[in-house]
Order: sequence, then C-alpha cells, then structure tokens
Amino acid sequence: MSTIGVAGAGSIGAGLIRLLNTSPAARRLRLKTVLVRDTAKSRPELPTGTPLTVAPTDLTDDPEIDVVVELLGGVDEPFRVLSRALSQGKAVVTANKNLLAERGPELFGLAAERRLPIGFEASVCAGMPIIRTLQEALRGDRITALEGVVNGTSNYLLTRMSEERAPYQDCLADAQRLGFAEPDAEYDVSGRDAACKTGILATLAFGAYVDFRRIPTSGIDTLDLEDVRQAEAMGYRIKLVAAARRSASGGLDAEVAAVLLPLQHPLASIRMECNAVRVESEGLVETLLAGRGAGPGPTSMSLLADLLDIAEGRGRVPGADHPFIAGVFDLDNGQRAASRYYLRLAVPDRPGTLAQVAGFFASQGISLASVLQPEVPEINGGFLVPLILTTHTTDRRRLDLVLAALAAAGWGRHVVLRIRER
Repeated sequence: MSTIGVAGAGSIGAGLIRLLNTSPAARRLRLKTVLVRDTAKSRPELPTGTPLTVAPTDLTDDPEIDVVVELLGGVDEPFRVLSRALSQGKAVVTANKNLLAERGPELFGLAAERRLPIGFEASVCAGMPIIRTLQEALRGDRITALEGVVNGTSNYLLTRMSEERAPYQDCLADAQRLGFAEPDAEYDVSGRDAACKTGILATLAFGAYVDFRRIPTSGIDTLDLEDVRQAEAMGYRIKLVAAARRSASGGLDAEVAAVLLPLQHPLASIRMECNAVRVESEGLVETLLAGRGAGPGPTSMSLLADLLDIAEGRGRVPGADHPFIAGVFDLDNGQRAASRYYLRLAVPDRPGTLAQVAGFFASQGISLASVLQPEVPEINGGFLVPLILTTHTTDRRRLDLVLAALAAAGWGRHVVLRIRER
C-alpha cells in the first residue's frame, strides 16, 4: 500500500482524487492529504471527507506519505514542494510541463542523488503515452526526428476554421466558452505551450537537455481565415507543429510554428483538441501516437498510471545518464533550412505595387511560385490590401531580408508560413 499526498485540487487534482477513491486499479493507493490554498472554500467536486491542508510540509514532511503529486501550476512553488519532498525521501509525480521544461535538470538531478523515481507522463499530451513510449518502447532505437500537434487549443481553433470557415476570433470565443481555451489564451496560441512540450520531448528523444527558451517559436495568433482557405486551395492544411530533428552537424534543429502540411501527411488529419506525435527512428522508421492530449480525464489517468508504477516498484529512477542531467544539446538554427514559403503581405493599394514587391524578392534571388491579390471592397481603396505569395525553395535568411525591406518601406504586418512537401 502506497500513501499519497496531492498538492493542488483544481480540475485535474479533483479528477485524480476521484480516481483514487473509485478506480479498482487504485486499491493499493491511499490518499492521505490534499494541499489547497483555502480550506474554507466549498469544494463539491471532491469526495466528502477529503483531508485538506494549507501547509506544504503536511505533505513533504509526513513520514506516512510515500509519494507527492504536484498539480499546482507555475514553476517556483511547485519546485519548492517537489524538491522538499525528494529531500525527505519521497517519490514524486507531476503534470507540470513548465516546471520540467524550465527546471527539469535540477529536479532530476536531485531525484538521481536520492535514488527516487519521478513520474511525469501527464506533463505532455495528457492521456497519450508519448513519454512512456520514448523512455521504454524506443529506448533501444536511435531517434532521428520527432514532430507533433501538441497543443489542443490551437488545433481546435484551426479545425473549426478549416471545417466551418469560421473566423479566428469567433472560434476563440467558443473555445473559451467551452473550456478548451483559457480566458487569456495567449500562452497557447503564441506557441509557448508547445515550445515547453517540445523541450521535454526533444530532451527524452535525443538524450540531453533541450532548453525550450532557445527554440524558435511562433503561433497561430497572426493567422486569418483567408490563410486557411488559400492553404487548402493549394492542397495543404495549416497545423501548429512542434518539431525537432538531428542536424548534419550533430546538433539539433527545433522549431514550433504554424506550417502548411500536405493533406496526406499523418498530422494533417488530427482534429479538434486531439494531439499526435510522429517519431522517426533508425530501427522502427516511423511511430505515430494520437489521442486526447488535454483535459482532466486523460491527465488524471496518466497520473494514476505513474502512481501505480511507483507503488508496484516500476517507477523510473533517473541515473547520471538521464537525458535531463546528461548534458545540454546544442541547438542549431532550424530556420536556416531551405524551404518553400507561403506569405500574406499587407501592401498599398496603388499601381506598381506588385512590381515593387517582386523587385524586393528578386533582389535576394528568391523566385515566386504564385501571386494572388484577393478582391477587397472599394471602400478600402488607398489603404493596405492583402497580397498572397508562395515562393520556390529558398533560404530563410534571404526571406528575412525581404521582410525587413518591406517593413522599412512602411508596409503592414505579414504572415509567413513554411510549406512542407512531405
């Protein structure tokens, strides 16, 4: 019998507590204490009689508690709770991607020193066992690349825009109303959530710590319904893709960005809030996992699986060669890879504009594959209007020089998306 302390009783914490009380699989687990910020607050979602405390030491220093589960959110407070728990000889479990992405090396270093397991399956893609797959099923293989749709909020928005031709802001309002997006969705739609998850997955896949803060990151917050329409007219679908690949120099190319995927690409068909990760390796060649990547239900199931592993003696104790503490991966600049690009520019509505734009591209040796200027109402005459371009294969550094020249000319903001050929 393992005794559990849970830090945090939000939607995920409440889901885990219900499982601990109702799941037949949890019969060997006993909930001892739940850390909350206010014990006087009404909590109808929790089983009657759930023992609550506001003192972290009631979890970390209780000799009866074997495992501390952290579900607080943030970074600094969770780190204090888990590091204290480890120092007191307790195993730990967390669903906190921000904590692992930012302070994983410290946390795993302490666990290795104390010879204690860390469970963190729920930190990336919730109920989809991608961490277990990387650490166990693929541990004998050499992974060369991974890519995935790992942010459910962004994928929900892009799916609605694609299938219903609904404007971005309308889809975002619906997602917030339904609970698929936070009231402030910037963390998700900017790509930062996906970057944290990319850092964790790349660390496990490639054997050394990948700092998510060094991953080039952009989101879907500049996209318009017109971009979705044009991409699909060309035979592509826009997805926010998290990607990492071994480079020829021995480093790592990593990026989080909205890209145009061919319709036959396995990630192009991932809908709504679902997640998927595709792994390339020398032995198995290609492995694809897909499933529900967010929500209290899937996350709670992953947390319970980690707790059962620890209770049954199968928890993974990090050694000195664990990826989070074995070293730091050298990140190359993934944006330098040659590629085709889709661009939506805002340009002056006057004669000669198209020739001027073409001149900017020609000056950098970039060949245009297509040019489209959608019709706009006459009331926009004299103002900035959209101009949609696709390029032939080019170096991103050259494209950045073109964009700088357009900005210097005083023209409006732009959307730049890489076009994947396979």
